[in-house]
Amino acid sequence: MSRFGIRRRLKALVNGPSKGAPREDPRATYDVVFDCPDGTSYTAQAKEGDSLLLTSGRGEQPISSACMDGSCGTCRVVVVDGLESLTPADAHEKGTKANTGVPAEQRLGCQAGVIGPGVRVQIINVLGEELVDP
Repeated sequence: MSRFGIRRRLKALVNGPSKGAPREDPRATYDVVFDCPDGTSYTAQAKEGDSLLLTSGRGEQPISSACMDGSCGTCRVVVVDGLESLTPADAHEKGTKANTGVPAEQRLGCQAGVIGPGVRVQIINVLGEELVDP
């Protein structure tokens, strides 16, 4: 740690945190289980409202994505458990799925937000591996 880092910490201990100090995120946190194509699975923590795509990036095998805005269909997943703990599919997601041939029962990882506990999804495309067609 640099001398400036030590000085800042000592100052915070003596004077209390500065106005610009980072605040703790008040959103609830949920565990999400990701089943990978190779048969392994991992658990990553999602803050309420985080997308499945963002949450998977906190684990060993992130979901692959080409656009991050719900227009390509690459980040599709199968919801195994906890459909009610995800945000509902909106018109944009439904349109993208129809245009790209993604089956209706799958969700786009970049569009599905975690809003409750008990979510388990199967990843179709893992970042850095060959893509699977819909």
